[in-house]
Amino acid sequence: MLLTDTIKNSTSAIKKRRATIESKQHAETYAKALAQLAQTTESIRGTLDCAAVMKESGIVDTPLMDEATRSDLLTCINDCGNGVSEMKLTLEAVRLLKSKGDAVATQIKIVWRDASVKYSDGSKGYLSMIGGLSSDPKRAKELADNITKTVSGDPSIKAVKSLVADVAEAKKITDEFSLNPEIEDFLKKVSSQRATVFDLTPNILTWLKEKNLTSKLKIRF
Repeated sequence: MLLTDTIKNSTSAIKKRRATIESKQHAETYAKALAQLAQTTESIRGTLDCAAVMKESGIVDTPLMDEATRSDLLTCINDCGNGVSEMKLTLEAVRLLKSKGDAVATQIKIVWRDASVKYSDGSKGYLSMIGGLSSDPKRAKELADNITKTVSGDPSIKAVKSLVADVAEAKKITDEFSLNPEIEDFLKKVSSQRATVFDLTPNILTWLKEKNLTSKLKIRF
């Protein structure tokens, strides 16, 4: 066999070997990309489901994503979808999708911090004033603590449902006291230890009697 034939045959074998290696590497990279895509889409789905529950529950009444973020996310989703259908999905495409999903999650966290506080602030504030006067002060304190813990944590479907349930229970407790501005002002003074005998107006005394709270009121120097 001539040297040229040997070189030719060797070159052909090398090319076949390289094609086999490249095919194997592509399959491995593609498998990794698919695995990461599954994790990323699951995370994004959880984020979007949480956002939907926040809106359905009335915690927020405005869009949770700006149009630019929504558009970027949809573009990345389409690119990954096309990559899967054409067997050309890359890790870079998945990483870009993940970065857009993380951006959405960050936006929702920012909205949650403000919206959850506004949603629960009134009920929690009333609990702090009259929780000790309720039929179950221990439960009133638990509710207030739960609300504080929930709004200070990250948003999730579980957190949203817990907040809605706790606020509803807190409202039920406070509604039993039939609060009006004069009574609210009196209770705020009591809570801050600023109330005096001059604050015991006829309306306040009548309210205390109606709610069987006279025995719970203490006067001290």
